[in-house]
Amino acid sequence: MRVLVTGGSGQLARAIQTAWTGHELVLAGKSRLDLEDPEAIRAVVAELRPQAVLNLGACTQVDLCESEPELAMRVNGTAVGWLAEACRRQGALLVQISTDYVFDGLGSRPYREEDPTGPRSVYGRTKLAGEEQARLAPEHLIVRTAWLYDAQGRNFYRTMVDAAAQGRALRVVDDQRGTPTSCRALARQLHLALAEGWRGLVHVTCGGETTWHGFAAEIFRQRGIRASLSPCGTADYPRPAPRPAYSVLSGQRRALLGTDLMPSWEAALAEVVAADPDNL
Repeated sequence: MRVLVTGGSGQLARAIQTAWTGHELVLAGKSRLDLEDPEAIRAVVAELRPQAVLNLGACTQVDLCESEPELAMRVNGTAVGWLAEACRRQGALLVQISTDYVFDGLGSRPYREEDPTGPRSVYGRTKLAGEEQARLAPEHLIVRTAWLYDAQGRNFYRTMVDAAAQGRALRVVDDQRGTPTSCRALARQLHLALAEGWRGLVHVTCGGETTWHGFAAEIFRQRGIRASLSPCGTADYPRPAPRPAYSVLSGQRRALLGTDLMPSWEAALAEVVAADPDNL
């Protein structure tokens, strides 16, 4: 299967390259496929004639989205509609990656796919708009995930390890709960989802839940790093975009659609730690 991957230079795209064996992947960064340009989207999809489009391109800097809402909506929302139309013309599957930020974060049990959404940030609202646009493609799979990281790239894991190496004292938020999800685990599940013909909306995160502080503590434990780590509250570090206090996503629907490959978040972290070149 020929798969066009937008946002082809990001950390999830790198994991996709490793996991998606048996497919012809065309990774398109902004220089080749600018999601702000509808003509570029139409032309690239028409030229490549993919069987599937995996949309990893997005404006993911949640605080930047607050100050540039028009840009965020164009990339995260409107552009998905252009991709959906291009996929409709080509007869291609559109796989849209979405986020836990589509919920208000005020819940106390894992969010199911059918639960009411209520994003509180520009990022969340624009990604929800992207979900709505993705449904315009006759063949679509919308995947909500959360707290993505890998051994490399700009992410929480890398930030914690690098900060500890510098000997910095770290205070990390302990009142936001979610599920750390490795790009490697997500990439493998997406690969199988295509093979098994998943469609519709599904939550895909690793199993279990923790806080950012708990995640940091487990990173240091598995890496054998002695770090100065203490908990703090969200209110101690006010940010332009509100963060969900609770954003654990239920994985029950995965078992209804097919094979659930997602490990616990601790096991997924162990895989990343073992593969981290700084830890070899």
